[in-house]
This record gives sequence, C-alpha cells and structure tokens, in this order.
Amino acid sequence: MGAEKLKVDIMIIGGGLSGLVATWQLRSAGISACVMEARTRFGGRILTAEGSEDAACDLGPSWFWPGQPLMESVLKHFNISSYEQFVDGAVLFQQQDGSAEKIDTVSPMTGARRVQGGISHLTDALADEIEASCRYAAHEVMGLSIDNSVITVDAVGPSGKLQVQANQVALAIPPRLAAELAFSPELPATTIQTLRETPTWMAGHAKFFVIYDQPFWREQGLCGTVISQHGPLSEIHDASPNSENAFSLFGFSGLDAEGRANMGEAEFIKQAIAQLVTLFGDEASRPKKIYFQDWSTETFTANLADRKSTDHHPQYGLNLPLGCAWQGRLEFISTETSASSGGLMEGALEAGLKYARSITDMKATAADDRLT
Repeated sequence: MGAEKLKVDIMIIGGGLSGLVATWQLRSAGISACVMEARTRFGGRILTAEGSEDAACDLGPSWFWPGQPLMESVLKHFNISSYEQFVDGAVLFQQQDGSAEKIDTVSPMTGARRVQGGISHLTDALADEIEASCRYAAHEVMGLSIDNSVITVDAVGPSGKLQVQANQVALAIPPRLAAELAFSPELPATTIQTLRETPTWMAGHAKFFVIYDQPFWREQGLCGTVISQHGPLSEIHDASPNSENAFSLFGFSGLDAEGRANMGEAEFIKQAIAQLVTLFGDEASRPKKIYFQDWSTETFTANLADRKSTDHHPQYGLNLPLGCAWQGRLEFISTETSASSGGLMEGALEAGLKYARSITDMKATAADDRLT
C-alpha cells in the first residue's frame, strides 16, 4: 500500500511550545499550516505529570521570570494565571558528608514564577486552538526532499507512511535531532556540524518529584531550597502549587545520564528519599506520590551527545547556511535558535512567533504587490 498524501502550505515539524505557537499564529492569519509531532502527546519538553492531582508537577520547565514579556503575554491571552515561587524561609547547604546547615542567602529562585495548573496548561491551550485535522501526533519524520520548490516530508504514523507536500517547512525540534534527518539535497556539511554541536537545553537532566500532605519543611522555617554536595539530588526546591491541597518538593539529579543508568531508577528514588529524610526528617519518608523523569532517555528530546550535561547555559542562536535549494523554504525554530532566550520557554515563543510573523509579513507583501 502506498503512502497517504497530504498537501499544505506550511508544515511545522515538532509540537512543542515553539511549533505550537507558530502553527497557531499562522492558522489565525488564515494560512494553511499543520503541525506534526513524533510523540503521542503535544508539548515537547513541557510535561506536567498526569495524575499529579492538584500538585501540577512540571517534569520539564518549571519557571518563567519577570521581564519575559512573551510568556506573560501568551498566558494572559489564554487567561492562565501564575504565581511566585515559594521562597520564604532559610536555604540549606548540604556538605559532602551529608550534614546540612542553614546559609545566609536567599533562594536562587527568588522572583521566579510558576504556571497555575502546570505549564502543560499552556501547551494544551495552544494545541486546542489548532483544528484536530491539522495536528498530527505520533508521526515521526524520517526525511525531507525538495523538487521544483515543493518540499516532501516523509513520515511514519499509526496508520503507516504519510507524505506531506509543502511549500515551506519549519523544524521546531532540537538541532541535534534535526541533524539526524535525511535531507535531499543534503544540507551544507558546516550546517549539519553546527546542528550536531548545539546542545539541547536540559536534555541530559532528570527531575525527581515527591508529593506530601503537609509542607513540613515550611513548618521548620525552611523554604525548601537545598544546594547539595551529597546524594543523588544536587538542587532541591519547593514545588508546591498555589493552593492548600497538595505540597511537593522537586530535585535536579546530580548524577549525569551514565551515572543514573548505572544506578537504575529504583535505586535513584530510594537514595533520593533517604536524602530528603536526612535533610527534613522522617516525614519526608512518607510521600503520597513520586515522579521521576529522565530526559536523557527520551529519544524525541535527546540523542547520545546529550547524555553529557552542560555545566553552563550555552550561547544559543543559530545562523545556518542552507544552500540554494533550501534557502527561503526551510527554517529552524526550536528554542535553541533564540539568541536572547535560547533554551528557555521565552526563547521557544520568540522563535515560533518570529517565524510566523515572517511568513505573514511575506504573504502580506506578496498580496500588496499583486494589487499594484
């Protein structure tokens, strides 16, 4: 049986924040655009745990910051509220021997904001703005080819092969994953090398969440923030929602991807709970729910190069030569393409909105030219 066929003006590959916002804006402007996502869900690296009751555990990005106007604007548009990260109380520093002491400093998360209901509330709202017939989940793109200015996207979905013919394509996926796609004609070797060398932000990390009935750390005069040199969690924060229904802590893994793989998830969780007990007392041994998300094992987020975590925020922003065949037809719009907010949700919005605006401006200019 042959491949199913689809024709569309613009195909967005990647249904994370940048891909969703670009598709939403293009369709709002009356432009034929569809979004394709390899996962069975939309949201990409944004993931709020299902079944986390009222705790809204954000297993991907957790915060945005004042001075990030795009996040503030899109949340306001969808009437999604936010609240300040809880930072009242002392910060703990845990020594290599496991002992902990209060330190005279404010939490590094002071001023950060969290999204009411979890950040998936935002990506779900964006996806709902796109007609179901223009959203393709569980479709993995294998390659792209261009002939006579028409791009063919070869994908595989639940029903088999799908071929999409588009005038333009935007890749809203991590650069390293984009480098693994088959391009015909091939992209310049320097472009592929740049894509491979661009780290996928947070792809090598893991997050650990525990939900409790009571915020016992707050009752101890602690804000929940811990900087640790001991145990599997290197950084811990209060992750409680803005309610009185559930309370939670989360921690970043201090082990790299290889260390976590060697330890195993069950042992990691066991040692993480033991670390929390050491820090906060026996109440920490009785969580209502535990979540563990290792992004380095997510094949639609990370590849082998991402298993080594970066120890600093990379300098993002890509300026990629595409070659004559692809120029003006192919764009890269993941968060890593943002020079000012690369890796952040703000950067994903900037990249997606910038792309949509460039297309709508081009269409408007072409329409004006036809009228003159």
